[in-house]
Amino acid sequence: MEQTIDLGDLFKIIKKYLWVFILLPLIFLGAALAVSLFIITPKYEATTQLLVNEKPTDNLQMAQQIQSNLKLVNTYTEIIKSPRILDEVEKNIDQVYSADEIREMLSVNNQAESQVLNINVTSEAPEISNVLANTISEVFSDEVVDIMSVDNVSILSVAEGDAKQVEPRTPINAVIGLFIGFILALALVFLKEMTDTRIRTEEHVEEILELPILGTIAKEK
Repeated sequence: MEQTIDLGDLFKIIKKYLWVFILLPLIFLGAALAVSLFIITPKYEATTQLLVNEKPTDNLQMAQQIQSNLKLVNTYTEIIKSPRILDEVEKNIDQVYSADEIREMLSVNNQAESQVLNINVTSEAPEISNVLANTISEVFSDEVVDIMSVDNVSILSVAEGDAKQVEPRTPINAVIGLFIGFILALALVFLKEMTDTRIRTEEHVEEILELPILGTIAKEK
């Protein structure tokens, strides 16, 4: 016969194993905090913005020019990450990082239908992120004139001040740790209850045998 658990039994199980539902989430919370604070290396992200916008010669060309600039944004994204740009950046920072290392730290994105390019650099020091982001913007805005034979890129904003810390994401890691601990506690309790075949109560005997209980033997005190 299938074993079923009603709401009352469920509350009894929760009360019985309450220490498991408290202890395991706390253990995983502590582990997540320890990993975030002592193992994961902090990383900082700096962002500069470039505007792709060539001034049209007259008002009639404005709409066409905007569409042309939007199409160039994807091309410029690839050019920024190309050896032509990153090799020059490497020289400008006295080869502290190689072009390949800079590429690993670099990401370029833009919002849909936007002429603004965001250059993001993530490193282990906020000062390095700022320097690299600004250097990449400057090198690209200079080099693109020769590469594309058009001067339609300007620096909209530079990276300055404290770069934003993006790793570790301690609050998110803490929530994940609590969630994993709770799910594990739930799985362990469920497994233990489902594999426990001991008969504990008169109601359990009646349910298993499908016979009425005629009497019980009291325990001696």
